Amino acid sequence: MKKAFVTSIGEPTTELCVWSLERQGFEVELIQDSSSLAQKLKVIYDKADCDFLRVDADVVVNRKVKLLELSGNAWWVQAQCFDIYKMDIMYGGIQLIGKNCLPALRKHIGQQLLAERPETAMFRLEEFYSPRRCQSVELVCGLHGYRNDTTRAKATKQRREQQSDYDFDLADRLLELN
Repeated sequence: MKKAFVTSIGEPTTELCVWSLERQGFEVELIQDSSSLAQKLKVIYDKADCDFLRVDADVVVNRKVKLLELSGNAWWVQAQCFDIYKMDIMYGGIQLIGKNCLPALRKHIGQQLLAERPETAMFRLEEFYSPRRCQSVELVCGLHGYRNDTTRAKATKQRREQQSDYDFDLADRLLELN
């Protein structure tokens, strides 16, 4: 059985995220509290002792998640999701992380405790680029943002000046459907 860690701040899809992973054969450990993503990642990196999946609780995985694999020199594989806020495919929310990269992740996570995007910073570690150890694969493994409040996402995207990439009006109307 494969291991999956789910990070949550109480998203409404948390239970569905865990269930969707369990039904695909993953042993799931939920890390849910008000701490930052970087703090949650530190907990995961300290606990992990094998290859594992790391999933945001606002992602509902599909059966394609079982197709993710660490091939060749890959230590980290970034999957795609269909993003309800963008109404498009995006990278993020699901990562397959190999045990070979755990020493580097443990070494550097302390430097990312205040980073806005700690996982992105970890994905870009120098140790993963000589030779290249991280890959992004064109495999849509889940649905991102379903039934979640757009308020937080809007604020984040505004702060990052990324609003033009998103269709929050459509997302809000979809979320109003029963």
